[in-house]
Amino acid sequence: MEPFLKKLYSPPKLSHKGQNGKLLIIGGSRRYHGAPVFSLLAARRFVDLLYFYPGENDPQLIHAVKRIPEAMVVWDLKHTAEMDCVLFGIGLSDARFDVNFVLEYARSVVVDGDGLKLVKGRVPAGSIITPHEGEFRMLFGMEGTRKNVQSMAKEHSCVIIKKDPAADIISDGKRTVLNTVHNQGMTKGGTGDVLAGLIAAFACKNDPFTAAVAGTYLNGYAGNRLVKRFGYNFCASDLAEELALSLKTLSRK
Repeated sequence: MEPFLKKLYSPPKLSHKGQNGKLLIIGGSRRYHGAPVFSLLAARRFVDLLYFYPGENDPQLIHAVKRIPEAMVVWDLKHTAEMDCVLFGIGLSDARFDVNFVLEYARSVVVDGDGLKLVKGRVPAGSIITPHEGEFRMLFGMEGTRKNVQSMAKEHSCVIIKKDPAADIISDGKRTVLNTVHNQGMTKGGTGDVLAGLIAAFACKNDPFTAAVAGTYLNGYAGNRLVKRFGYNFCASDLAEELALSLKTLSRK
């Protein structure tokens, strides 16, 4: 999977602000304040501009996000078409937003968590979706085997990352790879939100399959680095902070 890391976009020497990725993250609710925070922390070192649209207008949610200085809170979706990628669903719970507007105007979409319920029956072409086994069955009414993941990715013209404790299955319908780089310390709450934020950041300037494979591998590699320092006693914010150094280490190989 490391070859996909070498294919990742690198900022040109004379690039300007905004040229190297603009990401909008939609999520969070009264119930879940931390989920979008983890996604924002994961993405902030890999894009130029980082925006957040709250799933609910909840003061505690907004306060949590505003503690991340790189994140800019927006209150409408009119700039969706200007974003390189939109991630939605993380921590959304029962909150609602104009998903039809996003699906119509977003250049690239990553759907995670509660957002998967909103695209049941209409998975957007060109998107990246990140279901675990239960969510895969909810979306497609079948077991998340390698064959079925590849078949559904092909049928819906999307990239599927079917998350699994043994091996993640990543497919665009033509190519399918397995990721076994992770550990049991990554069962903690928020690590999936970190993965979603990282993949969405990569999807700003890379094709969806490269973003999915490289992001999944890097996330697991960072988790394995944390095991060497903390054992399995690390948390999602540790994982988010480890990503950039992990990519730097891998880039030297």
